[in-house]
Amino acid sequence: MIVVHANDPTTRMLRLLYEQREDVKMCITEKSTNGAVRRALKADDTIMMLGHGNMYGLFSKPNRKGVFLRLLIDDGHAQFLRGKTCIGIWCHADEFAYKYKLQGLFSGMIISELQEAIDNNIPATKEEIDAEMEKFTLRLKYCIENYPLEEVPQRMLELDDTKSALTRFNYGNLVYYT
Repeated sequence: MIVVHANDPTTRMLRLLYEQREDVKMCITEKSTNGAVRRALKADDTIMMLGHGNMYGLFSKPNRKGVFLRLLIDDGHAQFLRGKTCIGIWCHADEFAYKYKLQGLFSGMIISELQEAIDNNIPATKEEIDAEMEKFTLRLKYCIENYPLEEVPQRMLELDDTKSALTRFNYGNLVYYT
């Protein structure tokens, strides 16, 4: 598996999805050039992409002002992702995957920061978001490691023991595309 994950403190907990996995061949970070990203995507049939993003792709690390200036994964990478098993956990990864006909497990909008909760009218505190994101990530890791990817969205819904507006939102925003 190839992992693409920018070293952003607000998505650090997503490391739990791939740390200690023996099948991880390479981890691409914000320090990787676009050419290195393309070469890495060609190197394996399973690609895990994690962090912040939008419908146009997966963001790199933000600058000191909090602005994302680069996409680690964008439309130019779609050709290297087609026909592979992809796991894309970033806001609106599902839209990116749908547009480029990618196969695998993808997230829609996921609330991992307080401003995202405010923007989506989801009542939650920063502490609740942090605690629930860690639970979400550990449960997602369990599901990815123990079930076929097409079963993960339903399994995650079943694992939501809090059933708050926040968890219903996050757990309900996973899709599998064939």
